[in-house]
Amino acid sequence: MYPAPFSFHRADSLADATRLLARLGPDAKVIAGGQTLIPMMKLRLLKPLQLVDIGRVAAAQGLHLSADTLEIGALTTHQAVAKSDEARTFAVLKDCAGGIADAQVRSLGTIAGSLAEADPCSCWPTLLIALDARVRCISPEGERVQSVRELLKDAYSPALGAAELIAAVLIDLVALRGAGAFVAFKRAAAAYPTASCALMFRMQGDRIAHANLALGCVGMTPIAVDVQSHVIGAPLTDDVMLRLEDAAEQAAEPLADNKGSEAYKRSLVRGLVRRAFRIATERASGAAVTQPTHTYYG
Repeated sequence: MYPAPFSFHRADSLADATRLLARLGPDAKVIAGGQTLIPMMKLRLLKPLQLVDIGRVAAAQGLHLSADTLEIGALTTHQAVAKSDEARTFAVLKDCAGGIADAQVRSLGTIAGSLAEADPCSCWPTLLIALDARVRCISPEGERVQSVRELLKDAYSPALGAAELIAAVLIDLVALRGAGAFVAFKRAAAAYPTASCALMFRMQGDRIAHANLALGCVGMTPIAVDVQSHVIGAPLTDDVMLRLEDAAEQAAEPLADNKGSEAYKRSLVRGLVRRAFRIATERASGAAVTQPTHTYYG
């Protein structure tokens, strides 16, 4: 099916794009990789009258390390993240980016596009919440920084103004340097996960000094599970793993659908937390990872 007619505008910068969006009004949509927007337009679920293309803004692409922060440009593709030096250093980035959909989507889809979609089943939001990541946003009024948790307070409705765009994702290196894993369970590679899990530990010696756990696809937004009181000061043992499984199962808010019942999804969450814990434990010890981060049942 063909999309409804629209006018096309190409922005030279993100600032230029925000000005265009402000001038064109609510009938305008921004397009970067287009991996979500184009299919919805072809099905005529969305009928924007104006499209503002930001896909060629080179300044918003790439990964940049500073002394304490990793900055990922808004238009950096999943594939670019997965193949970056930073992903080789920080394995959780490759866990997430390298398992998203198929090669076409990874080559065209962008990290900010995934966040701006605010789909509770997307992979990036789950990992970035576990990393306490932030986004730098730009609008005609200037720039501001907000946490990914603040950005994704509602499903499909990111906390962005009408002419506001995500300019970059910011991750503190202290979060990335811990041991962790992102895992997902899918019907097929190209599908959204039935459930996903991101688990991050920071260790002090052989004891857990800090832990973050986030769940995807089992609530109307990604779920940050409060696990600090369950694990702080404990070693990476099976008892800690079971505590994390219990906390995740209780925090999950799954809906029954054609992917499974509520009970099935709660059980799946436990299995994913267990897998993430095993992978994180292997990474913490310097051992080779023996379990896959993405599994398929279709």
